[in-house]
Amino acid sequence: MRYRLRDVLGILVVIFLGIPPFTSEGIESLELQSIQQSLDIPDALAHVTDAYWPSVQRPPDYILIQDVHRHPKVQAQIASLIIHGYYAWGVRKVFLEGAFTSLDLSMFHRVPNKTRSLLTERLVRDGDLSGPELAAVQILEREWRDPPVSPFQLFGMEDPKLYRQNVLAYQSVLSQRDRALEDLIPIRRLQNSMHLSEPNLLNQQLDRVEDLLRLKLTPAEYDAYLQGKAEVPSTPALDPAVHAAEEFYRLAQLRSRIFLKQAANKVPASSAPRILVVGGFHTAFMAECLRLEGHSFIVLAPSVEAGQADPIYEKRMKETSDALTQALVPAPR
Repeated sequence: MRYRLRDVLGILVVIFLGIPPFTSEGIESLELQSIQQSLDIPDALAHVTDAYWPSVQRPPDYILIQDVHRHPKVQAQIASLIIHGYYAWGVRKVFLEGAFTSLDLSMFHRVPNKTRSLLTERLVRDGDLSGPELAAVQILEREWRDPPVSPFQLFGMEDPKLYRQNVLAYQSVLSQRDRALEDLIPIRRLQNSMHLSEPNLLNQQLDRVEDLLRLKLTPAEYDAYLQGKAEVPSTPALDPAVHAAEEFYRLAQLRSRIFLKQAANKVPASSAPRILVVGGFHTAFMAECLRLEGHSFIVLAPSVEAGQADPIYEKRMKETSDALTQALVPAPR
């Protein structure tokens, strides 16, 4: 039986919508602009936000596209980026967060052309067709043969057991978060009444704790939180919620490593880069892993204002949270 997570278990993707596109502090903006020009990607479509590409004579090993899950404009931009990569860079494999297996979209070929266009537009608008899937449908139509043979493939990267553990960790955070955040209010008042000099490390750590509980930390912020963990306050309501959030982030980082392993294990059809489409927290963490391992990469963030995603974020958070009770992923035996 094939499982697909996007429809009812997209919650781990949606959570990281609150993490904005990041720009590596180690890369000069002029260098990023030069890389963007060499890729021939217009600013209106996406921005290069990080890169390690020591030899421009050969393609990068990986291209990471930062996803804003179920955002129609972003999904259209991701589709355009992938189609551009297919024809300009020779990309033949795209890897997705939120899916277990390879994806077969040949069913769309049976739909008449005009109907297909209207159908895919509606599915993208409703959040039921992702940018990579839209790209696959359009590429398949251009490359269709009878029988259908296309070198373009979509692969899921999720480990079912690890994904389920991450979902359960999220549920644990959600069930305890409100009480924990209430406990932070008098702690902040006490801190402010002390009139500590700036920079106030205690207040900075309280900010990180709040973002931890809201699952809004970037990898760098999470590292800073761990370094200052001794300053985290303790209350009966706060302690278990903080522990659950730490477990959530630990599992999220494990999933990021699994993503890279899954992509690396697939034999490339060419020397073209592998494209991985993942949420913001995964993108930043995976970029640092690739840099440390010496793999060349480029990070692309679709051009969209962060505030445009907020209403969709709130709506999808509730939808996917409600759907957890009908999850497709069975409990491991």
